Amino acid sequence: MDFSSKLKELRQQRDISLRKLGEKASISYSILNSIENGRFQPSKEIVISLAYALRYENVEELLVIAGYPTSIDNE
Repeated sequence: MDFSSKLKELRQQRDISLRKLGEKASISYSILNSIENGRFQPSKEIVISLAYALRYENVEELLVIAGYPTSIDNE
């Protein structure tokens, strides 16, 4: 599963709009829309902000899905 699909799935599970998620994560609607449609690769900081805004505890999983190595991979 790619990050855009995972983001959309988590957002829909929590019944939250892109605009509301953007407000909670301090990310613009247009950037979120681009991420969810696979047109923009989010930075690590954006992935982490989205995880907190969605109250998703497994931040490492989201980072891996988004293509970022985990701290375990760096050892």
